[in-house]
Amino acid sequence: MKNLSQTARIKLKLNLAKNTDSFLEVFGAQSHQYRLDPPVDIKEVEAFERKYNISLPEGYKVFLTQVGNGGIEYKSQVGNSGAGPDYGIFKLGHKRQLCMGYSLKSPSKHLAKEPFFNLKTTNKDWESISENIPEDNDEEYERAFERVYAGILTIGACGCSGYMGIMLNGESKGRVVYIYDELEYCPQFASELNFLDWYENWLDTIISGKRIGLECKPYKTEEESFARLMDVENVHKDNVPYWKMVALEYIRTLNELSPKYLKLLWESYNKETDEIVKLYMLNILVKFDYENTTAELDTLYETNPLEFLKILHLYAKDKKSDWQSIIEKLQKESSNVEVREYVDYIIRSNPSLYL
Repeated sequence: MKNLSQTARIKLKLNLAKNTDSFLEVFGAQSHQYRLDPPVDIKEVEAFERKYNISLPEGYKVFLTQVGNGGIEYKSQVGNSGAGPDYGIFKLGHKRQLCMGYSLKSPSKHLAKEPFFNLKTTNKDWESISENIPEDNDEEYERAFERVYAGILTIGACGCSGYMGIMLNGESKGRVVYIYDELEYCPQFASELNFLDWYENWLDTIISGKRIGLECKPYKTEEESFARLMDVENVHKDNVPYWKMVALEYIRTLNELSPKYLKLLWESYNKETDEIVKLYMLNILVKFDYENTTAELDTLYETNPLEFLKILHLYAKDKKSDWQSIIEKLQKESSNVEVREYVDYIIRSNPSLYL
């Protein structure tokens, strides 16, 4: 992977992230579903730049023209957004790109200006702007908005009042910045210095499992978590599989399961008829009771090798040597490109086993 260009790595890692977050558990993933529309033609990008008298940062432009542009269309503020942090990356020309949907009178001038916000901006600097805006004065608010968000193009939605932007001008051109449609909140820069590094690091945190709740504290106690699961069919009669998944997510965050509740989980697994719910239960069982799941994993290897590899990677990292021959067989014999990509990733992350 080190020999690949950054765009090639990102394309490969996008598949790895999608297959690691197979239940779309990462925040925002159910919106974009790790999908990207085909890249946009450079002529369309140049037309956008001319229209607003701007020059897009190189990394962001490379992403749009070589990786993808937009994804799933939604009627909400997310609009057409492709795979990316939170609710994803807007399609170029998205209705909210010109400052989070505010109808600014001169968006081209607003975007082309030197930024007010920079690395030296303090919370106090920012508060001095928001505190002096008269309440219920839309014109003053808009002028303040144009001033403080000059030189920033909105590129995606974080949820609530939060958005992602990219600096178009100044010493921080190309950096991603977290911005808000409520002026009292001061923006913050992402730690990465350019768009492609920011995007690739997001993918890395998913592939590693860090964003899939493996390190979070339990939402509820063991007893409360199982009470939710056991009562789903009585409480949520219209969409039982969905609410079972919600209850199971609580269980997965626990650090361990007592014999009593492990037995209950196995009983639920053996009775479950919904394939997706059953597969999610198997993920949890591997986490808490690996030694008794080997027969199930052996079957899964035959029927769903991608999920088999993902479960090993997330929930049985120290047990991969048990499956070394099968992993090597998948690498040599699988005709599925995504399976081979995932096998290569597992082998690279365990060089002492395979090299």
